[in-house]
Amino acid sequence: KSGKICIIPMGILEKHGAHLPLGTDLIDAREIALRAARTEYAVVFPPYYFGQIFEAMHQPGTISYSAELIWKLLEETCDELARNGFKYIVLVNGHGGNNSFLSYFCQTRLAQRKDYAVIFFSKTEDPEISKKIESLRKTKGGGHADEIETSMIYSHRPDLVHPERAGEQSGKDL
Repeated sequence: KSGKICIIPMGILEKHGAHLPLGTDLIDAREIALRAARTEYAVVFPPYYFGQIFEAMHQPGTISYSAELIWKLLEETCDELARNGFKYIVLVNGHGGNNSFLSYFCQTRLAQRKDYAVIFFSKTEDPEISKKIESLRKTKGGGHADEIETSMIYSHRPDLVHPERAGEQSGKDL
C-alpha cells in the first residue's frame, strides 16, 4: 500500500527554552510526516533523533553523538529499510542543524549503486505564505524556540507547552 515508501521524521534532542519540550524539532517533523501519510499513504518510521547538534552540545538536555555515529546510524538504517523492501526513503527534517549533513548524506548515496533512493525533503519558502506568517506574528525576529516553533508545538501537542515558563531564562549560553 505504501508503494515501498518510508518516511523518516528526523529531529534532535535539545533544549527549546524553558517553555517547550526536549525533542521539539522531532515532534514537529513526526507530526508533519504523519499528516502527509494520511494524504498520500507511506510508512512512517519511529522517531529518529540521531542528528547533528554540535553547536548546542554545551546546553543542558542536548544529546550529541559523534559525526561517525550519526552517519553510520543513518546509513545502516537506510540499508535495513531497503532490505525490508522499501525503495524510497524520505527524510523529513525538523532540525535546522541537520540540513547540511542530510544534503551531503543524500549526495553520497550516488557514489555506489543502491537499489533504493534517499530523498531529503526540505521546505521551500513560499513568499505569499511567508508574508502571511509575518503579518500574524506578535514578535519579530525568530529562530530557536521562537513564536513559530512554539505555535507548531501548540498545534501538535498543546499539553507540552508551558508559556508561563517562557521568561524564566535569558536564552544565553549556560
